[in-house]
Amino acid sequence: MRGIAFHFIVAYLATAAFGIVFYAPAKTLPFSAITGAFGYITHYLILKYVDAGDVLACAAGGVVIAFLSEIFAMVQKNPVTAYEMPAIMPLVPGIGLYRTMITFMQNDSVGAVDYLFQTILSAASIAIGLILTEAVTQAWLRRKVKKYK
Repeated sequence: MRGIAFHFIVAYLATAAFGIVFYAPAKTLPFSAITGAFGYITHYLILKYVDAGDVLACAAGGVVIAFLSEIFAMVQKNPVTAYEMPAIMPLVPGIGLYRTMITFMQNDSVGAVDYLFQTILSAASIAIGLILTEAVTQAWLRRKVKKYK
């Protein structure tokens, strides 16, 4: 369990640092950091304990980030993107792009295309997780609002 706490703290700090560097609103910063940490922990736990690949883990992390971002946005009355943008940074597959570049430089085109394909799938799965969760949440909210009108 100590490993999970370590990953949570590092993901929290990385998300907060990204938010600071890119001028995220100060009042959203701790909540976006929590969102990013929970999204990364979801990714980490799925990779470690479930027999699933990085694509599914990234999608699940994206779903958690989108869900928590929607909740914090409603509670604090801020845009969802104020929480999502810093929070997705721990999930972004930067190492895949790095490996793609290194493999291309080593003249291994087949390996580079494989890394590139996996990176694109991981990035797309994050986006799909975010979009699907936001669509479901917005549809649910519209239904709730119509019920009370």
